[in-house]
Amino acid sequence: MKIDFIHYPYAFTNDGKRIDVREIEGHPHVGVVIEIVGDKYRVAGISDESDCVSGVCPIK
Repeated sequence: MKIDFIHYPYAFTNDGKRIDVREIEGHPHVGVVIEIVGDKYRVAGISDESDCVSGVCPIK
C-alpha cells in the first residue's frame, strides 16, 4: 500500500486505511510504499508514479 496523504498523526493510504505514523518504521512521507511486518508497518520503498517528481506528488 502507498501513502497518499498525511495529516499528523495519521497517514492515509491508497486502499483507504488510516495508520498512526508513529507505528510506521522508517521515514514515512507521501508516495512511499509501506508493508505490514507482524503487527507493525515498515517503509518498503518509493512508488514509481509519473505524476510524482522526486517523491513530491500533486494535491489530489
